[in-house]
Amino acid sequence: MKAVYAVKQDKIENEPLKYGDLDLPAIEEGQVLVKVQANGVCHSDLHIIEGDFPLPKELFPLVPGHEIVGEVVESKNRNVKEGERVGIGWFYSACGQCEYCTSGRENLCPNATVTGINRWGGYAEYAILDGNYVSKIPEGLDSAEAAPLFCAGITAYSSVRKIGPKVGDRVAVFGVGGLGFYAIQMIEAAGARAIAVTSSHNKVAEMAGASEVIEEPKEGYDAAIVFAPNSSIVAKAVRSVKPGGTVVVPAIMDKIEVPFQYFTWEKNITSVASGFRSETRSVLKLAADGKLKSMIKTMPLSEAKTALMDLKRGRVQGRIVLKP
Repeated sequence: MKAVYAVKQDKIENEPLKYGDLDLPAIEEGQVLVKVQANGVCHSDLHIIEGDFPLPKELFPLVPGHEIVGEVVESKNRNVKEGERVGIGWFYSACGQCEYCTSGRENLCPNATVTGINRWGGYAEYAILDGNYVSKIPEGLDSAEAAPLFCAGITAYSSVRKIGPKVGDRVAVFGVGGLGFYAIQMIEAAGARAIAVTSSHNKVAEMAGASEVIEEPKEGYDAAIVFAPNSSIVAKAVRSVKPGGTVVVPAIMDKIEVPFQYFTWEKNITSVASGFRSETRSVLKLAADGKLKSMIKTMPLSEAKTALMDLKRGRVQGRIVLKP
């Protein structure tokens, strides 16, 4: 099969990615073989390829990609039929036996297998997926529209769930890329007011339906979500929320430095570890029902390097989706 794969971890400019042929192994019991129709490009792909998450050499060649949607062409899982469209995100599978899995928190499983790291991902014509962890794509939802929902969509959903916005709440959203675009819609749908804090993506925030778009935050917000990977922005977000307010930080960064006086008065800072399968299916239903829109740009799989370079340089509005 044709695939884009990393031969090592290195800066994108140093050509760690190759486009060529790879052989897929036979699928095992419980798995499904999917002909990939769309794969979303995530900033985590860039972190993985460039070595921000150091990986052992035995994982290479590595096919990235964890926002996969495609058609099942072979199934060894009784719950998934050939011809069905399915998708999978960051979590390829979990152990099902640890304290987190047995308490409904499978996204915290320490033995989880990760798509695009432990298992080859969606930067390819085909992908082998765990049939117990795929989600079926609702009728009428385009595959390219659905793909980013498996990471960007579910991460935004989980972030909004953690703050539980109520009617009339004012929620600051720092960073309005693909995730912020989804989160703003969800906050507004809950009857709260999304305050988009951005200096470059004003139009994206407006298209998402933000109640207000500003460059610098004020104070007195009920909660905040930080999608921008910048520690100083986290500090601004913490300072901007009310006493007892929550700041959710799904963005990936080396460290977070917040002056103690910013988070006194029982302010809370928390992170997000993707989401549950049930939440993924809720997000897919929202999109299928027309209650959640995506902002995407499609590109051929062979142009994955260009897509990642655009992402690295901040040229992407919304999400890029690769199509084999």
